[in-house]
Amino acid sequence: TTGTIKLLDNVILHVEAGATLYLSQSREDFIPGSRTMILGENARNISVTGKGTLDGLAKYEFVDMRGLDPEIAEEIEIARKAGIDMRRYYRTGMQTFMFIFNNCTNILLRDITVINSPLWNVRFNDCDRVYVRGVYIYSDLEKGVNADGIDIVSSRNVTISDSVIITADDAIVIKTIPRNDRPANPAENITVTNCILSSSSTALMIGTETHADVKGVNFSHCVIRNSNKGFGINVQDGAVVSDVIISHLTIETGRRHWNWWGSAEMCKFVLKKRSPESKLGVIRNIMIDHIIAHCRGTSTIHGLAEQPLENIRMNDIQVFMEPEDAKDKRATHALEINRVRGIVIRDMSVNWIEEYAEPLWKSALVLNDVNEFELRSITGRQGLRNSDAPAILLNEVSDGIIYDSRAASGCAAFIHVQGENCRDIVFRNNNLARSSKGVTYANEGLKNRVKEN
Repeated sequence: TTGTIKLLDNVILHVEAGATLYLSQSREDFIPGSRTMILGENARNISVTGKGTLDGLAKYEFVDMRGLDPEIAEEIEIARKAGIDMRRYYRTGMQTFMFIFNNCTNILLRDITVINSPLWNVRFNDCDRVYVRGVYIYSDLEKGVNADGIDIVSSRNVTISDSVIITADDAIVIKTIPRNDRPANPAENITVTNCILSSSSTALMIGTETHADVKGVNFSHCVIRNSNKGFGINVQDGAVVSDVIISHLTIETGRRHWNWWGSAEMCKFVLKKRSPESKLGVIRNIMIDHIIAHCRGTSTIHGLAEQPLENIRMNDIQVFMEPEDAKDKRATHALEINRVRGIVIRDMSVNWIEEYAEPLWKSALVLNDVNEFELRSITGRQGLRNSDAPAILLNEVSDGIIYDSRAASGCAAFIHVQGENCRDIVFRNNNLARSSKGVTYANEGLKNRVKEN
């Protein structure tokens, strides 16, 4: 049993196989001002290695909801109307982290096991040259409130690989947060690869705390299983999040208890202000490539009218919409894209699992207030065979093209166009043979703004 262990320059803490460090439940065992088992402060060349275990002995209570979480206010109301038990888990006992590294350089975590953390398992604040390899991190998927796996906060030159992370909150998340009354530093040059991840929130996440820019991120070659959301970007504090590649992922999602952020979707991108005084940020230059996703919720990519998301590219995406494993139904469309300038989607298929179809299912793809778009090789239909919803819904869009795409069997309208601001749209070389209605328009005037050939 131990309180704080502080690592000084050039120190390796090796926890051998069969050894377990338990988090002390006595405040007297911790360095004054410290809330962590392992602490690195302005240190260089430090490591924690070995096949041993660090156990945080987290404790929880299941009680009535306290206050209202604004991030999930809509989901809370859906749960309440569905008659869901509105109790949830809250932390009790020692409120500490397992690892905190502040302003450290050249850090290695290798082969260790970290379980039952009361708060974030591993937190890197303003660090440089961080290497995490072959670690196992676990927190209870039902109870582990705020027990994130790895938080990369305002750090740079970070590599996480070959690890298994199973956490109630985000598995791996990038944030930029002010510290010690200083402005936040950016987070940049971050790679996560060859990991197996499960999360009751988001497996691979950027945000919500985004007080400085995030740039140069590569999430690749990961297996995401039993997660409430695959990947996400949520910018609320004025940062520019750019140059992000999310590729080669296999994703399986499942609905969680109502208090978790996520609805079993492949992805969720959000741009907004945390408060009226907050600066408005930017999300741009995002590549999503080679994804197989078995989802139960609507994936969303949402910008704002005054600041659309910019330059989003999606390639080789397979979405399988599964029935929701929860009473409080949320899913409608497979993928909904709102207020984006410059989006390219190529080689995407949407497949609806019909055995247990959900009554709220609608369109495979929705574009709302989107301009400068290109859709190529899109395959799909509406969610319910007897529904009038189109496979692709275009609302208030402009300067776009849909070509070399194909209606799936059972499709009603493959494309439906609506919105008085629609203009400069081209449909070319699409296979509508399996669509009973082909292309439809909200009114005859819209036909003049579309070129079909």
